Amino acid sequence: MLQARFRRPLQRRVLRTGQMAWLLLALAANALPSAQKVGAADPSPGEHADRLEAAFADLEQREISVIVALVHGDEQPVVREFGALREDGIPPGETQVDIGSITKTVTGAMLLKLAEQGKVQFDETLADIFSEVPADKAGITVQQLLTHSSGFRDAVGSDEERLAKNKFLERAFWSRLISEPGDEYHYSNVGFSVLAAIIEHRSGKTYDTFLQEDVLAGLGFENTGYMSIYEDDRSLHSRDGETIIQASWGGHEPYWNLIGNGGLVSTPAEYMRFRQAFASGKIVAPEFVERAQTPHVPENEAKTSYYGYGLVVQDHPRLGRFYWHDGGNGIFSAQWMDFAAQNDLIFTAAANGEEGDAFSAIGIVYKHLYPRDDD
Repeated sequence: MLQARFRRPLQRRVLRTGQMAWLLLALAANALPSAQKVGAADPSPGEHADRLEAAFADLEQREISVIVALVHGDEQPVVREFGALREDGIPPGETQVDIGSITKTVTGAMLLKLAEQGKVQFDETLADIFSEVPADKAGITVQQLLTHSSGFRDAVGSDEERLAKNKFLERAFWSRLISEPGDEYHYSNVGFSVLAAIIEHRSGKTYDTFLQEDVLAGLGFENTGYMSIYEDDRSLHSRDGETIIQASWGGHEPYWNLIGNGGLVSTPAEYMRFRQAFASGKIVAPEFVERAQTPHVPENEAKTSYYGYGLVVQDHPRLGRFYWHDGGNGIFSAQWMDFAAQNDLIFTAAANGEEGDAFSAIGIVYKHLYPRDDD
């Protein structure tokens, strides 16, 4: 088991099956783009609270090692921990978690900030930004990188590899493309790390410094970033007792197979505040938020989900349009879902085990908050 960990799948967003399969089947009945018709009646405040407590009781019984954070409208956030995490001595509101490929949501917001500053354009190509780009990749645009339509493969190395930025770019630029740029959707960690390199190149700052100084400054964020904010004694622990720096980063600071695409740290409550700040136009202007949340590229042939800028856009036949992303590396997992019409923002982060993970946990919360008529 320990040996397999170091050959684990790289940080990536995975469309989940299992407990959320029925949800995905329901979504398939309402392909995008479509009229955002909301057929489910909003529960009363008391009914919503009762449904949430029923979800928490279900999670308690299953003993999934997960932190669940939820905010409903203007109410105070609720943050609860379950399973083995109740015994780690770290309050759930203060636990730093590996948000995995949700890092892409943050990188997308950072690129939008860079564009708002006038330092990059969405139609600029790699040849416009970097020197010595091979001909097959010279025409890849920033827009294609943001929407997983650049043709870059998923990864060019393992998460824990000590790979410098110049070596990463060299390896990425000389890797074989999966498809012609702009032709198809292919989920790519490489593409988002290339975006991180663009952020550094055009801003003159490191990824983490640009995040802290240009994106999060003045908003009261203290727990979102890489090494600049990481505290090992507040880290979520894996089921084997390892912290983020050990289990996700390889025992050292993160390098370029992770930077920009995975491994970022936050707390559940602070990530929800980040999502709220972004959606309300406090990080970038509303026109940039709208661009990020536009369903740009279909993720599948059925066109049941679309990728925006670092987030997924879907329509539900009863609940309307919602946004989400997830991430995981086989040891930790995380997911957020923003149901705009219901004013519900949900975040889960877990130390994976046989009992379940962040994906199954958020499926349980979903099932109780939005019961189907035939349940």
